[in-house]
Amino acid sequence: MTYNFQGNVSFMMNNRNISVSSPAQSTDERPALSSRPPVPSPQGNGQLLARLSPFWRDRLTEGGLVLSMVLYYLIHSPLFSLPFLLIFALLSWYRLSFAIALLPLTLPYYLEAYQKTIIGSAMFSLTEITLSICVVVCLAQFVFKRGEQLSWRELQDRVGPFLLPMVVFLLVAALSITIAYRGDLALRDFRKEVFAPFLYFVLVLLYIRSRQDVIRLLAALIATATIVACMGVIQILFFPNSMALEEGVRRVYAVYGSPNSIGLLFDYILPIVLACVLGRVRWSSRLLAFCLAGLMFIVLYLTHSLGSWMGIAVAALFVVVFSIRNRKVLLIGSLIALVLAIAVVAVYHTQLLNYLVGRHADEFGTGTAAKRVYLWQAALAMIHDSPWLGYGLDNWLCHYSQNTICPNTLHHYWLLQDATGHPTGLVNEPNLSHPHNIFLHIWVSMGVFGLLAFDVVLILFYWLFARIMISLHVVPGKYNEQLRWMTLGVGAAMLAALVQGQVDSAFLEQDLSFCFWTLVATLLLLRVLSHTPWQGAIRPEPQEAV
Repeated sequence: MTYNFQGNVSFMMNNRNISVSSPAQSTDERPALSSRPPVPSPQGNGQLLARLSPFWRDRLTEGGLVLSMVLYYLIHSPLFSLPFLLIFALLSWYRLSFAIALLPLTLPYYLEAYQKTIIGSAMFSLTEITLSICVVVCLAQFVFKRGEQLSWRELQDRVGPFLLPMVVFLLVAALSITIAYRGDLALRDFRKEVFAPFLYFVLVLLYIRSRQDVIRLLAALIATATIVACMGVIQILFFPNSMALEEGVRRVYAVYGSPNSIGLLFDYILPIVLACVLGRVRWSSRLLAFCLAGLMFIVLYLTHSLGSWMGIAVAALFVVVFSIRNRKVLLIGSLIALVLAIAVVAVYHTQLLNYLVGRHADEFGTGTAAKRVYLWQAALAMIHDSPWLGYGLDNWLCHYSQNTICPNTLHHYWLLQDATGHPTGLVNEPNLSHPHNIFLHIWVSMGVFGLLAFDVVLILFYWLFARIMISLHVVPGKYNEQLRWMTLGVGAAMLAALVQGQVDSAFLEQDLSFCFWTLVATLLLLRVLSHTPWQGAIRPEPQEAV
């Protein structure tokens, strides 16, 4: 796998990488924040591939990791697939940082139809299998290569103030299992959507050490969205009748059960591609990013997901604003855009309102926008009755409606009619598995303490984003342009997810939880790479007199 995203220097991944924890290696780079000797990124002994150049050695290792896991996943016979899993484990031992960085390639295939049977009836997603191998290899290297791991103090410094809200979030999520009506469902979701992404978060901070490792991680995310987009194009061109027919509209869904899931995945990835398009990088990299963005936009349009359109639009505007370096141009452009937006709303406000209200209307005349309002009302009623601890992970359906997924005689908060007696249209959708709002979803699932911990993580995320952007602007550095577009892309991606998260579930799904914590971990690594201090004013280092 070759990565063409480049800045002022080539993104070729070789052994001359600048380590996250290493001091500066040239006069135009800032010194490291710590005086501790650099901890080398786990590289293996390289004996098997000693004759190859570092570049081709890395490409061959990446290809071997991807191919071995693909063959293991596709071959159903445990006897014939096990050797490929062993090959993946051996290559992971040789380059564990590569295996961890490439794990996002497995994220879309978490639905039960795509899970792999391990023993008997035990089935696990490809993401869980890959993560398990990485964790086992990590533990083995901790025993046999003790000098290559980060110390607890170094890991704690990388997490910084994020540690406390993350620990609270993890503990509250675990507590929700004990109060859930269906503890088995809560335990399953805790494993898939909370604990596993946390494990991956720790592995990323432990083993993603260099600038090139971060690029590889972001490239894997982009490749993941590209693969899903290609699947969507194939479905459009060759299997149009298989596209989901909803309210008379054909919607592409690729490997997901819902077209909205494509938009939610793209929220976490497409803004990173847009940041590269507008970044000060080589034209070839921008051209590649432009082509990938165009492919994703085509598929995104055919999902007919208004929430994802809004999220990507806001993220694109965010990227454009931060890409304009001239303050006068930014101010004038912002005023012109504001005037145009006001004019469009003033002229077409009736049409826009009718479009939003009547979009995907059912036989009762209730559109998806109105249904979301009714879902929010149901969620608020549930929160009113249990604000502190919530109802447990994945237990929304047990209390929301009468359904076959969680049959019971509990009180249900299903709104079948509004205050005027008009049907809400929710009678046809008893299996809606979440309240279609990221904050209400967390509150209902984990209570107010889980919501507060999540909110603190988001506040810290954008506080750190601002500090890194200021540092890259104020303090000169050789790789600042590379770090800048990566930081901008990560910040915009989180914003897109939050915007669509106001009308959909943008977090408590296996692939989305992994994406969320991957963005947080990436920002923490970019802080170290940019040498941004946690506290204090950010000033250029004083130059020594010649």
